[in-house]
Amino acid sequence: MPPLATLRAFDAAARHLNLRLAAEELNVTHGAVAQQVRALEASLGVALFEREPRGLALTAAGRAFHPQIRRAFALIAGAMAAIEPTQERERRGVTVTVTPSFAARWLIPRLGKFSVIAPDVEVRVLASESTEHLGGHGLPDLAVRLSAPPFERSLDARRLLADDLFPVCSPSIAKTLSSLDDLAGATLLHDAHDAWPLWLELANASTPPTVGRRFNQTALALAAALDGQGVALAPSALVAEDLAGQRLAAPFGTALRAASERAFYLLTPRLSRMRAEVSSFRSWLIDECDAGLDGE
Repeated sequence: MPPLATLRAFDAAARHLNLRLAAEELNVTHGAVAQQVRALEASLGVALFEREPRGLALTAAGRAFHPQIRRAFALIAGAMAAIEPTQERERRGVTVTVTPSFAARWLIPRLGKFSVIAPDVEVRVLASESTEHLGGHGLPDLAVRLSAPPFERSLDARRLLADDLFPVCSPSIAKTLSSLDDLAGATLLHDAHDAWPLWLELANASTPPTVGRRFNQTALALAAALDGQGVALAPSALVAEDLAGQRLAAPFGTALRAASERAFYLLTPRLSRMRAEVSSFRSWLIDECDAGLDGE
């Protein structure tokens, strides 16, 4: 097991693709981050970054490794939050429970923005698919779930982002997919929602005869897509940054989408009074999602 400090340095460097920014986030020197990353690469026996004149780029191994490390840190944070005394949790900040894929692919990369506007509010992220009660002693303050109405009367539900799916893959694989017929030779990456049959039917495309790969989380399927292992289906919210950074490509465009009745919903208890830090985080979350919609 590599030292935790090396994994923290790798996570920060992978998110920023810049050692200086990673060092500023971790409050250490540029050289310390570089040393920790080199130590991790030596421990694993693989290169995680390619050093470029203007910064860093993840290798294939780094792209496959990073989503799992991000998820691991989210799970650690959730485990710590779960055992903290109730009074301490309430005093120190906000606890939000989100699906693992939303945590890894959307929320965690943006949490730094919230820290800028609310530096004194500690945010605890619990990655979970299960439905929990909200708002009581020792319970999360709010939740983000991939769901559809109706919701419990005790909850206020605010729709954040759509779950309309389209194919994505690495740019190298996208070059081999000039038409839908080329999917016959592609490897399809499935997640637990298994929406490929619906999208193929909408596109009037036949099901590829090749054996696909199956994952229980969308984030895992997208990690495989980033690694060039095949073609995955994903909502725009979870891949927008990778598409903009050309780490992923949409070989058939984004207009043809498998529409879903489900969406990412923000759930909060219908309480007469919401703590200021919870209200602040809720407003920020809504604003970030609305900004993403404006950018599509």
